[in-house]
Amino acid sequence: MLSTITSYLVGFIGFIVVCILAALVVGVIGRVLNWGSRPDKTASWPVAEGTVQSVDTVLTYGFWGYFPVDTGGFSYSVNDEYYSGKLMFSRRSSTEGRPPRALINQKIQVHYDPRKPEKYSVPRQEVNGFLLRPYGASA
Repeated sequence: MLSTITSYLVGFIGFIVVCILAALVVGVIGRVLNWGSRPDKTASWPVAEGTVQSVDTVLTYGFWGYFPVDTGGFSYSVNDEYYSGKLMFSRRSSTEGRPPRALINQKIQVHYDPRKPEKYSVPRQEVNGFLLRPYGASA
């Protein structure tokens, strides 16, 4: 009798663990697919023209461990004051084999907080076949 109850309990706990893992996987996939689709308070901020200054690959820790992320450094100016920030990018099929350094000196859109211009947001945009996205949390 005790072994029957134990086997049911072990089976139930295993089922719960599988359900939790499935929910986590679905949540992660949903977040990745909908990245940036939520309304954004920074969309109403003024826009400055930024220039990509550098590109690099950094190791980032995620749910499945460390993975490489392509990043870029950029600068922008507001009222003759210069600011800098970081963005991430992914290669699209339309890059036609261009290396990431092809982004250097490319112009991008940067939204900035009019009260604190050092706070910025880089909206999703495609430049030279690379998809640019925010990196880190400036805004």
